[in-house]
Amino acid sequence: MPIVRQWTVFEECLLLIWEIFEPIEELQKGLVATAEEWTEYETISHPQKRLEWITGRRATQSIVEASGRIYTGMRKDNFGKPFLNNAVAEISLTHTAKFVVVALHPSVSIGVDLERVAPKLARVAPKFLSDSETTHAGEQLERLCTYWCAKEALYKLHGTRNLSFKEEIFVHPFTNENDFFTGEIFPIHTPLPRQQHRLYRFRVDDFLGVLAV
Repeated sequence: MPIVRQWTVFEECLLLIWEIFEPIEELQKGLVATAEEWTEYETISHPQKRLEWITGRRATQSIVEASGRIYTGMRKDNFGKPFLNNAVAEISLTHTAKFVVVALHPSVSIGVDLERVAPKLARVAPKFLSDSETTHAGEQLERLCTYWCAKEALYKLHGTRNLSFKEEIFVHPFTNENDFFTGEIFPIHTPLPRQQHRLYRFRVDDFLGVLAV
């Protein structure tokens, strides 16, 4: 069964983890997609990227239908943020070579990210952590991964480019035991207001993910 887990967070937000292992031919069965989507699919040459593309849409269709809504395909805006064609809910997707995660909320913008907990995060941490975040994270890989995923999820929620992870996206201190915490977006190069958001951390195998609402 490709669905690893499906559950509700923050009362209204659905999360779905889908394992990538089915052949493309199986995933295509019953998949709803527009002509524009299939045209995009045909431009993808790498087999793994094709598999991730089609699995992402199959998982999205699954969560939309599980919520009692009709799925008519999806599209991306000029910033790469995904939207349902019929706008019946807000969605966010993330994928690795092994898993696709889809989040769905009936009314507000959301973001989700999933990453493997790996030493490489320590090398790039100075590029995305503020001084206080660096102190809080220390050398704990899980905390570094939590910060990265939280900032990526907030970036996706915001839906536009040109946000600095280090200077405009902040994650408030959290504990290793509590998976619910908060973060904020504080644009300094645009006249947009400061925004505070709820964050939720989850795990699957050696991966860690964060949902932003």
